[in-house]
Amino acid sequence: MNRADLNRLHTKVFEAAAEVHSALGPGLDEEIYRSCFQHELRLHGLLFKRDARFPVFYKDIKTTQEIKAEMLVENHIIVEITSETEINPLRISGMQSKLKATGRRVGIIITFNCHSITDGYRKVMLNP
Repeated sequence: MNRADLNRLHTKVFEAAAEVHSALGPGLDEEIYRSCFQHELRLHGLLFKRDARFPVFYKDIKTTQEIKAEMLVENHIIVEITSETEINPLRISGMQSKLKATGRRVGIIITFNCHSITDGYRKVMLNP
């Protein structure tokens, strides 16, 4: 997927998150947000897979472990929803590691426990 298509896809994901945050506001259970966000993705015509699993390779071996991505949207963007009140640097580094290990270029971390969705939404890019 080229950069322009990836940006359009990212915009749709952001719009879905913004709609959920606008309707529900902060302070609810993480599972409520997850369920509503997934519904909103469907309403935006986006396909996603929950609990997508990827093999882990190290040098010349395939390990017996897998990386789990909470959601994989349109097979291109990894999305994680957290109940934290802010997105910390360790979570961002973890997303960068997932992107590198899965061969994806864009990840999104969302917390709905914030006053504005722009405060609780973080796009993480891995440059090729």
